[in-house]
Amino acid sequence: MSNNYYNKSKKGLFISFEGGEGVGKSTQIELLKTSLTKKKINVLSTREPGGTKEGELIRKFLVSGEINSWDTYSESLLFNALRREHINKIINPSLFKGDIVLCDRFIDSTIVYQGVGGAINQTLLLSLHKNFCYDLYPDITFFLSLDPKVGLDRTLSRNNKTENRFENMGLLYHQKIQDGFKALSDKNNKRFFEINAELSVEKISNQIYDHVISIIKSND
Repeated sequence: MSNNYYNKSKKGLFISFEGGEGVGKSTQIELLKTSLTKKKINVLSTREPGGTKEGELIRKFLVSGEINSWDTYSESLLFNALRREHINKIINPSLFKGDIVLCDRFIDSTIVYQGVGGAINQTLLLSLHKNFCYDLYPDITFFLSLDPKVGLDRTLSRNNKTENRFENMGLLYHQKIQDGFKALSDKNNKRFFEINAELSVEKISNQIYDHVISIIKSND
């Protein structure tokens, strides 16, 4: 790929990765970042909750501890506060420079985890996003779709045993999460790109890379 495929005078490209637990988002983000960097494309990878220095400090309190540590409404407000800072300090400045931003989770995770899983009215969540997070949505969202039982089994092999609050919420909860992402993907099929996360890492990576390159070419 020549450098002409990416015109840095244009607005950057915002790409999110979504899905339930154990679907391989982090792995695919790193693979895509490496591939794009080799093509001399400026890429930033980040995550939610977190992203900023302050957000990373608060992250551990949201993703660790007992499953009932937070009221679902409190969770939603915290995620929105962290997201606003994330957008202000990390995402928008990078997009303004023309970079590609790869984000591990964004607004769709809040809609699914706190909305579908936590039974918060989706209209309220969308209103919070519109009023406090600039109504910003990714240009592309890769939804790594996986049977939640398979995903939860995968998480058992992780070295990090502390960030497991959501993983501990049970299989029925995680089936709701999978169904929620599937419904969002079907509803927003122009933005979402659904991938079978049971495929090999290489096949998933190739699908993601090819789709991103096609978008870059079409925007050139």
